[in-house]
Amino acid sequence: MQGHIFMAQCAAEQTRDPRLKALLAAHPKSLVNGAFFPDSGYTAADHDQGEIAHWEQYVDGYIQLVRERHKTPSSAPEAAPHIAFMMGIGAHGITDSTFDTLLYARSEQVDRANMDPFDMAMDIFLVADMPRYFLPEYAFDAATLSLVYDRVPHKVPAANITKAMEIARSGIGAVTTFLHTSADTYGKMFPWARSHLRDSRTPGAYPFGARVVARYYEEIFRRLEGDTSADKVLIGSYPDPEYPLLTLDPKRADGQVVLFFGHGLDRATINGNTFVLRDGAGGVVPSKVSIFRGDKWPNVITLRPDASWLPDTKYVVTVTRGLRTLNGTSPSSDIQLSFQTCTPVSPGGDCAEPPAPAPGPSPCPVTENQYKKRPGTEEPPPEPAPSPPPSAAAPSAPQSSSCAASPRLGHDPASALAALLVLPFALGARRLRREVDAHRR
Repeated sequence: MQGHIFMAQCAAEQTRDPRLKALLAAHPKSLVNGAFFPDSGYTAADHDQGEIAHWEQYVDGYIQLVRERHKTPSSAPEAAPHIAFMMGIGAHGITDSTFDTLLYARSEQVDRANMDPFDMAMDIFLVADMPRYFLPEYAFDAATLSLVYDRVPHKVPAANITKAMEIARSGIGAVTTFLHTSADTYGKMFPWARSHLRDSRTPGAYPFGARVVARYYEEIFRRLEGDTSADKVLIGSYPDPEYPLLTLDPKRADGQVVLFFGHGLDRATINGNTFVLRDGAGGVVPSKVSIFRGDKWPNVITLRPDASWLPDTKYVVTVTRGLRTLNGTSPSSDIQLSFQTCTPVSPGGDCAEPPAPAPGPSPCPVTENQYKKRPGTEEPPPEPAPSPPPSAAAPSAPQSSSCAASPRLGHDPASALAALLVLPFALGARRLRREVDAHRR
């Protein structure tokens, strides 16, 4: 969950729409809470409380609810926290896909470790190696989130949502407070993943995922404003010009084509006629088109050729106008992307490791530079100047507030223990989902 929060924040810095960028900057707590909300549901006895919140069905239900409440959501102050929270949810779902299709799957092939603790290990690496000591404050509307579940439909009482968020926050705090000290132990299990987690060259790593999330934010924002066209629905892909295909072996995780969409897709329109792979001469390359996870409306598609990629060859992927989104719209013209395969180092060999990029500015410097101190060790803010005493002629009246008190950022050991007892079951739910995905593929 720490990683999901980091990616949501990093993507917010990269968002190109100035209105959306300002909205997310004004409601950072809502964005953060949305980013860990989907996994909070896995701490509940109802597994679907977590699973449903990950996918387009829930995001679109939230969009429709906000649009019904506000004629122009993007300019309604009351809608802004909900929009930020919704973006966090979207960030979580799509980065589960960027991460699992590429980085997780490649670590499974390279590190060859027991993958059960993988998700927690990645959070531990993030906290220990950046370092990143972050604990979120609560900012969510359980009643509204419960109404979104009703639209699925799947009944989840608001009290269940609140309880799950409390447990999830304690789990984040457990990693931030003391579990990060086991980084080197997990580093022996996942040496490749630890060294590539934040590598800007690695498909599926945090820089790759945050870039896809930023485009997803913009698609969700367009849909909030009533634009359901599908012309910009492709929000990211591997390979692309910045992330070349790293191998000629289609059985490797980084030897497949992965397409990320900013809208749920109609499963009935996902087939070999809608997603077509061609070589440089225009010939159709036999390949397997697969849906990667998702509910009724998936938004990630993979393509694997039946035979190895040819060296030094241009390939073109075409997404035809036959594709249809959950709103029943199709692209007005075919979407195409092309890429060039590598020339092997030796005949019959594979691609060379890409050279390290020249150092450049971070895509999210604010996110990377925050939270480097442990909670409770920050320098206290300066004492405010004393207020003048009230005049006798105008005595001050007691002030009231409609705002609930924010929870302290310190970590309660009892809550941490509760989280540690529940989180293995949450991680088990994530493993189950991956096993189901593997079976389907």
